[in-house]
Amino acid sequence: MHVDRKKPPAAHRPFSDYYSDWITTMKTTHLPNLRLHMSSASPSLLSAHVEIIHHHFNSYYHTLDLAVSGDVSQILFPSGQRNAVELPFLWLGDLHPYVFTNLLRSYLHDPENEPENDPDPDRDPEYEDNQYDHQEHQEHEEDDEEIEVGESCEFLKKQWPLMNAWKIQSRKLTTRIDQIERGLRLMVPALMNRVRKAQAGFVQKVGSGEVTPAMAAAEMEEEMVGIVMDANRLRKDVISEIVSVTSVYQAALFLEGLAQFLVGIRDGKLLQEFKKCKSLIR
Repeated sequence: MHVDRKKPPAAHRPFSDYYSDWITTMKTTHLPNLRLHMSSASPSLLSAHVEIIHHHFNSYYHTLDLAVSGDVSQILFPSGQRNAVELPFLWLGDLHPYVFTNLLRSYLHDPENEPENDPDPDRDPEYEDNQYDHQEHQEHEEDDEEIEVGESCEFLKKQWPLMNAWKIQSRKLTTRIDQIERGLRLMVPALMNRVRKAQAGFVQKVGSGEVTPAMAAAEMEEEMVGIVMDANRLRKDVISEIVSVTSVYQAALFLEGLAQFLVGIRDGKLLQEFKKCKSLIR
């Protein structure tokens, strides 16, 4: 028995309008507030704003599902709501989930998060002389710096957890990220295989005259709605998994990076520079 998916009311505004407002809210409200509280000494305040921006992403995917069930073509072919910079990052109507895991990996593998190696005196004959000069220089400046010690300590007290958020990587975190990536390597091809089957079924039905072209198109559209909604669920789940397995400071940095990426690729100046590029991006 064929059951039609419930269509949203016709009065709903175009998804492109919603997305524009959603990005604006992210840029002008949630992202600045998150950054403000990233320098706060209170993890509980930061946690609240991490939850707010996470909810902003969840509400986006909820609305995206409504738009998909209303007209999947406007999501699969989003020429009116996505610019030329955004399009290469899209997969089945929205960001490829690998964007999320690659962003997280960029933090985990950031050279700045690697422990610094101290110089070896046995390999550097000038090491002791340099150390002496450095110590003497510090002694001369010690009196001048005492005035700022209190302010510096307060700054470090607030920034230290954030600065060292990725220095300590728990086995639980790295293991879970590996599991997420293995899951994506299974689920992404599976969804694309469903797309190919839906397209092949449409061609076969129309070619054989089994059903009218309109009926075949309607059946393929129904299948594509389910595929895109499953892709949205996958995207949302990956973000939620990352937020749940990371610390509050790690989650804040991840969501800040993701939000800035979405805001940045819609920047007018970046788009103009992109349009000036003559070489093709493959």
